[in-house]
Amino acid sequence: MSSASLFTQGRGEDMQEVLQENDLIQSLQNMIALYLGKNPQLTVNALAQRSNIPVTSLRRLINGQQKNEIAPHSVLNLVTYIMREKNLGDLLEKVEPAVAEFLKKHFGHFIFNSPKNTYNVELNVELRDQTMYLIYKLAANHDGTDMITIVENFGAMGKKKVEDMKAKGLLIEEGGRVHAREKNFSLDLSIAASHLPALVSFYKPDTISQGLNSMFSMSESLNRDAIDELKTLQRECAKKMNAIINDPKSFGNIPYLTINLAETMLSDVYTGDLQ
Repeated sequence: MSSASLFTQGRGEDMQEVLQENDLIQSLQNMIALYLGKNPQLTVNALAQRSNIPVTSLRRLINGQQKNEIAPHSVLNLVTYIMREKNLGDLLEKVEPAVAEFLKKHFGHFIFNSPKNTYNVELNVELRDQTMYLIYKLAANHDGTDMITIVENFGAMGKKKVEDMKAKGLLIEEGGRVHAREKNFSLDLSIAASHLPALVSFYKPDTISQGLNSMFSMSESLNRDAIDELKTLQRECAKKMNAIINDPKSFGNIPYLTINLAETMLSDVYTGDLQ
């Protein structure tokens, strides 16, 4: 292929991305305008706060002044709040095609495949608190958790957090077990990232002889094709792991977690597809 044809192909791909982003922005602007029109008492600041996105980002979006690609988790927060739809599969059916394609691109199809998966903006706000998040994660297991486990892990503060979450309707207690109100919840990526150190702290290298844990870490300088191949492999692996975890035949009484993570060892240089 000649250099001229390569240049033309690149310009064509760039133009397509620009058109897709313009469609997304227009769809979101229409959605915001319609919602604010139906709720004239609601200010832009209030909408930003309730949908858990930065007010500056929302104002730039409304005015078409965003400097970079819109953060995927901000789009998810915004449309989930405006549409009042917690079920991720149903959400894709309700939003305009440009928004649906954007969400699929950045979050992967597998998180939308289960009819049980939910995304609740209000719950995400509550689970910014790390202790509440860890307790809720335990309570979201099929058998929930109990107060002995919570106190052993989080002390008296954990017990108080449980009472607070029960009062807010986030947790329910049945038969001496504490259960999450929404078992199949999804978390804002920025909030999830903030809790990664706490999750990693559960890893106990001294207990590897028990055969319950594992840890793999690999790094190398790669090209984009190799990165895409690894991400595809990770998604396929995550789907299979998710199927095992949600199979009733797999249910037991050992609280277990896995973390599937890949990222560049760079500052904020690359955005979009690598996220």
